[in-house]
Amino acid sequence: MIGGAALACSIVAPYPPDEIDPANALAPPSFQHLFGTDDVGRDVFSRSLYGARLDLLIIALMTGISLSVGVLLGSVAGYTGGWLDTVVGRCIDVVLAFPFLVLVIGIVAITGPGVKGIIIGMSIVGWAVYARLTRAEMLSVRERVFIDAARALGYPRRRVIGRHALPNVIRPAFVFSMSDLVLNLMTLASLSYLGLGVQPPTAELGSIIADGQDYLLTAWWISTLPGVMLVLLGISFSVIGDALAERLGEPVYRFA
Repeated sequence: MIGGAALACSIVAPYPPDEIDPANALAPPSFQHLFGTDDVGRDVFSRSLYGARLDLLIIALMTGISLSVGVLLGSVAGYTGGWLDTVVGRCIDVVLAFPFLVLVIGIVAITGPGVKGIIIGMSIVGWAVYARLTRAEMLSVRERVFIDAARALGYPRRRVIGRHALPNVIRPAFVFSMSDLVLNLMTLASLSYLGLGVQPPTAELGSIIADGQDYLLTAWWISTLPGVMLVLLGISFSVIGDALAERLGEPVYRFA
């Protein structure tokens, strides 16, 4: 429901996200302003919807890039073996050896704050888990009878991997992507809160929460209500991931 409202924010939001109304600055939640207003009179509910839409679009893009690159490298390395498998495996180990958020912040510091830097940083880091999951599945699938039959028929390696092996190894990565969406959402909000993510005045949940931290005692709604929306989005993706894992018969992958 929240995701649908966010994606349709141009219709649902009662005010433009950057409309300033100093006469109603720091107004508490009401029927006119459901989430109240911030220090310059902008409607927090409208900004939260636009911010949630931006977050959903960014994390969908980041997760899609990580999923595609990781599954491709993991499936090719697991099927081929040899030096390619060794190189990909060592790259996976190097990426996973660093704390996720610290590595992302380091890359964003090099590329510069903003949406572009976040997408580059999290895509560079995020592919490794998908590659490890896919490679582990491929090592098992490549020994099965139907793969031997495809080889015996003379199919090229590209067809064996893409048409016969890949559909049988992508399910764990796809289930994991639901949990990864939650991680990417929280990481994006954290970076924006720290000033390394989406830059003001663009509406984004993390930056909205950061803008309201100076008013927690006098205007608690500026940070609290967008924070609740952020938590509910994360819970929604977790529930979808659990249902998908149960439907596909896969284990649920969670972060420690």
